[in-house]
Amino acid sequence: MAFPDFAVEERLVSDAEREAFGIFGKLAGSSSHADFIAYSLAFADILGSPGEFGSIVHGDPADRLAAIDHLLKVFRENTELLVHKTWVEKSDEKRKEKLIEEVSSFEREFRAGDLRPAFRRFVQLCHSIAHLLFGAQSRADDFLLYTFRIDPKLGLFFWFVGELGDQLHRDAGDDELLKAEVLVGMYVLSCF
Repeated sequence: MAFPDFAVEERLVSDAEREAFGIFGKLAGSSSHADFIAYSLAFADILGSPGEFGSIVHGDPADRLAAIDHLLKVFRENTELLVHKTWVEKSDEKRKEKLIEEVSSFEREFRAGDLRPAFRRFVQLCHSIAHLLFGAQSRADDFLLYTFRIDPKLGLFFWFVGELGDQLHRDAGDDELLKAEVLVGMYVLSCF
């Protein structure tokens, strides 16, 4: 049984959160700019604060660029704060330093429009954040179940990251899709 079916059957998600599984499938299968915007907005509204993601994908191009710039700044600051405030074993201190460097590299790639490398790095960052927060549990077979039981939105986020990882391995998605997915991911992480 696929994890979304399991999550619904086991009532790990609310009715609204359940919709996220289908919406992501539509986003990943989209081929038009209008669909990328509509589905990324719907997905972000479920995982974040409804309506806030709209400024990133709607409106005047200058306003959207300013909103994306602000999102990158908040994402970087929140990630750095998370990394600095998370206690880890002495052996993982270097992992924390590397994560901070990776955030800077991701931001440079994204700002330069190098979307494929930025997408790849974003997925890696999310896995590193999971490891930082949950240790070895982040690699366990039941990690998604574990996160859904902590918080369904956290579980949905890490399910989303897993789907992005699968997409990465298939080398699927055009640059516009990758950009929409990274923007959603940054936004969701910035909401936690």
